[in-house]
Amino acid sequence: MFNLGGMMQSMAGNSTSPEVTPSLDKSGIFDDEPPLLEELGVNFPHIWTKTSAVMVPMKQIDSHILDDTDLAGPLLFCLIQGFCLMFSGKLHFGYLFGFGAVGCIFITTVFSLMHPTRNANAQQQNLVSVDIYRVFSVLGYCLLPIVLLSALTILVSLKGTVGLFLSILSILWCTFSATRLFVMGFSMQDQRFLIAYPVFLLYACFALITIF
Repeated sequence: MFNLGGMMQSMAGNSTSPEVTPSLDKSGIFDDEPPLLEELGVNFPHIWTKTSAVMVPMKQIDSHILDDTDLAGPLLFCLIQGFCLMFSGKLHFGYLFGFGAVGCIFITTVFSLMHPTRNANAQQQNLVSVDIYRVFSVLGYCLLPIVLLSALTILVSLKGTVGLFLSILSILWCTFSATRLFVMGFSMQDQRFLIAYPVFLLYACFALITIF
């Protein structure tokens, strides 16, 4: 025979016992997770630091500015330029990203051949190495003057003398900013003009896409 009284007491005891539910406090595991933007590589202070270094070419910059390979800002600037050109009647997203990708690969190869770590001694092993992510980050941020030029094409045509002057000014601005960041980040002071030449050619292509 079943002990009916014991079973009922056991059920009554279970019904009155407090329910155990998991709780998360400030020391929980989810609080240890980094923010979503940080996991995606979006760091707004770093974006602002590099943007201000481009907009103010004479501003003092940190020698470790290339330690962070941030790609969010460059992608944003490329998209802004593409939309500005689209609003002016030019659908050139393919040209922008195509020239950007080929230019980054070419410039990365050239910088790798010139970088001091190819013939480094023991005292030079702490130099920042050249990789495509750092090159893409700098070239993308320093594209900002040409992005502003593309925004101007929405309002006026730049195919005249004024447009030519503004284009040359934007190219020189971009080239100076990018060269300064590369020289500072990669410790390539002796190769300053060798760095500036391919960078100038790349930004000249972006300017031609913007005007024509």
